[in-house]
Amino acid sequence: MSAQDISTAALLLFAEKGYDATTIADIAKKAGIKKPSIYAHYSSKMEILLTVLQTVKNNYLAFLEKNLTKTSAIPPDDRLRHIFFSISGYFLQHRNELYFWMRVWMFPPVDCTHDVLLSIQETNKQLAETIATIFQQGINNKIFIDEAALELAHAYLCMLDGYLVRVICHPKFDYDKTLSIIWNAFLLKSLKLPDASIDQPN
Repeated sequence: MSAQDISTAALLLFAEKGYDATTIADIAKKAGIKKPSIYAHYSSKMEILLTVLQTVKNNYLAFLEKNLTKTSAIPPDDRLRHIFFSISGYFLQHRNELYFWMRVWMFPPVDCTHDVLLSIQETNKQLAETIATIFQQGINNKIFIDEAALELAHAYLCMLDGYLVRVICHPKFDYDKTLSIIWNAFLLKSLKLPDASIDQPN
């Protein structure tokens, strides 16, 4: 039994039950080993959490970087649409990672250290700044509404977070269809100009 086998078992339990509700004994049972065997690889449950968190974060960032590189030459609006669907698709295929990430991010463990929270915050900050850069390109090209790029990025990520929560609560939710409706809110061409046929006040 390797350390990776233990962290894999822990991921499943952390995703299903949360960190606080999972015990070392639970992880050992899930991994098919005796409880004392855990300590040959990890000194504590928190160390296991940190290992799982680092693995989940690294896998996600590697996937994101690959998509950013692949889409670097396409227009900003198409690029952001592609990234949205790619991230959604990634977490649909890695639901345990989604559940784990959401739990730790929104409901961090009681004994969670500042470093753990900082790691998550840095990842989210990095993503927001990357998305904001793409929005700024679209604003410069008069594709997106003229608002602060970082604010648009946070709105975009709020939409993504909401979709992922819907995936958890409503697995059959048709986010493809709804995205096409919401997406227009970001586009400059979706803004309606006053109807010239309507009498304007003097």
